[in-house]
Amino acid sequence: MNHNITVSTFEENNLLFKNTTRALIEDDFLTYHTDNDTIRFNLKNFSFTKENNESILKITNSKCLLTLKDLKQTLEIPHDYINFEYDQNKTITFTYKLISNEYEIKIIINIGDEINEL
Repeated sequence: MNHNITVSTFEENNLLFKNTTRALIEDDFLTYHTDNDTIRFNLKNFSFTKENNESILKITNSKCLLTLKDLKQTLEIPHDYINFEYDQNKTITFTYKLISNEYEIKIIINIGDEINEL
């Protein structure tokens, strides 16, 4: 099912950007696209994946992996914490702080109504 979503991304509680786009919610996965990335959340067994032409960042409750496509190498990045909350079909809140980042990142996704397309 396609839905309109509003994605707000914060760094240390400062809004970096906010945009409205479409997302596909299917089989416990929410997937949407930005200009450069494909973002995918597993809503049931939490995982976050951000993929673009250069890399794949995958975060689960237990680890964070960064795959560099050109080098065909995967690095594990230590994290301070990862928190994922999903309010059934309304809001996703994903907060994480990697050791390599100075500040925490928070992504809030507000899920709108289903879009009926022909």
